[in-house]
Amino acid sequence: MSDKSTEQPNNNWGPLGIISVLIGVVSWFIGGMLSLGIGMVAVALGFIGNKKHQKLSLTGMIFGAFSVLFVNLMNLGIVPIPSSLESDKSHIINSINASIRAFEVLKNKKLKDQEREKLISHCGDALQEAGMVNIVEIERQVPGFRSHYKDEFMKGMESLIEGYENSDFSKKIKGGLLLDKWAIWNRENNKSLGKIKEPAPSLVAFIGGVIIR
Repeated sequence: MSDKSTEQPNNNWGPLGIISVLIGVVSWFIGGMLSLGIGMVAVALGFIGNKKHQKLSLTGMIFGAFSVLFVNLMNLGIVPIPSSLESDKSHIINSINASIRAFEVLKNKKLKDQEREKLISHCGDALQEAGMVNIVEIERQVPGFRSHYKDEFMKGMESLIEGYENSDFSKKIKGGLLLDKWAIWNRENNKSLGKIKEPAPSLVAFIGGVIIR
């Protein structure tokens, strides 16, 4: 028979279990690789605590594992970012893609009513995406962005919409010239724009974004 006095209790309180839970919860509110690192610490502490039969250790391991799994799925592109959490860089790219679709329609010299409506719709999409960009923040990373994006890209799109809605030739020309200026600046600063930082969402923010969507 085993000596019951030497057996370790199966549910004693200890610091490792409590700390692993706290760290695991913290990892849910932080994004990116930092969340991954903190989550792994929670898993490690929980594992050790579980070996020592400390309460909450398994819970701490699970909390940390959620963050580790989430970050890895995000990095692999398996989990898409909800539209409500799209970054400034994503909105810039979406606005430019919408403008490209607009110019695809413009390839036809004589636009039918349906094509004209498509053109106006694409320009409107570009403006909507542009309006969600934190221009001041991007200006800090890419000097000159603010004036070119607002005064050339956005005003160019506005002029095109006015021109095709009201059959105003001067507005069409103005819009085209402004967008040509933007295209030149965009091409010259393509590398800098490509380096714009994209903040990684936390697990809590991701869940909130999915609910909102």
